[in-house]
Amino acid sequence: QMSNANTVLLDKTGTITEGKPQVVSMRMYARDLDERAALSLAMAAEETSAHPLASAILAYGRKLGVEIPAHGEIVTEVSRGSRTEVDGRVVRVGNLRYMEENGVRAEEAIKPMEGAIATYVGVDKRIIAALYAMDRPRENVRRAINSLRYDGVGDIELLTGDMEPQARAVAELVGADGYQAQLLPEQKAEAVLKLQTQGNGVVMVGDGINDAPALAYADVGVSLGSKSTDIAIETSDVVISRDDPMMIPELRRLSRATMRIVRENFTLVVGVNSVGLILGAASGISVMMSAMLHNMSTILVVANSLRLMFFPPTERRKML
Repeated sequence: QMSNANTVLLDKTGTITEGKPQVVSMRMYARDLDERAALSLAMAAEETSAHPLASAILAYGRKLGVEIPAHGEIVTEVSRGSRTEVDGRVVRVGNLRYMEENGVRAEEAIKPMEGAIATYVGVDKRIIAALYAMDRPRENVRRAINSLRYDGVGDIELLTGDMEPQARAVAELVGADGYQAQLLPEQKAEAVLKLQTQGNGVVMVGDGINDAPALAYADVGVSLGSKSTDIAIETSDVVISRDDPMMIPELRRLSRATMRIVRENFTLVVGVNSVGLILGAASGISVMMSAMLHNMSTILVVANSLRLMFFPPTERRKML
């Protein structure tokens, strides 16, 4: 299936980007709080989260010497955000969808930052601040996408829970054919199913909890990177531990080589055994010789399969 797939879907954060976002800016939407106070509340809601954006917020706060206040239990909603209580106030940190779903609004118009991932901080029913983080694409992403396209993949799309401006900027930067933004985990799975019903062979590449449904439904689910979550690994068909996007086209080439050798092995077995059957039926050879021919076909299959050990890496081929 990997060798014949014509569509590759890529998760953004941690898959085609490094997964190490850094907070580069902060905007206040409340006049009765300063940045340090808003940041401390954000850190309280994100203290136990393993999400890369949460780590970026915590690192940003610690760098500025901001302390985390006492808070209640932290509740995390996948692909949305997290919440806790500080001094009797409900503090939410997450994307704009999460804020809107809970009736949390800003007192003025929300202003996105081009190319940055926005994380909003809400207290009770108002947005008090926004933190903007940047996450760089992995070094070989564009080359990997070009390699896949060169190898016959007709559609390469980006699937992300980020807002449309961030998704568009990254898709254009890495050369993807398209993108779908603001997707929840179940919507990523629906995108996979829709493409499959149109007759496409779909490969999904991801690394996080929010990618698990799509990885499970795809014809081939690929977990990429050393930081892949346990659930992403469990639902994937292939696990690549290296943080190198070039392993995706490499996997496709290896899959094709494997299928070619399988067909060759089938031909070898049928051919040698057919000769043995014909000669045996014509009494041209003894039963012992027929058995030897059969075992010879097995040895040939094993020897032919060992060619995969010398499979040449992509770097040895002339690429785009």
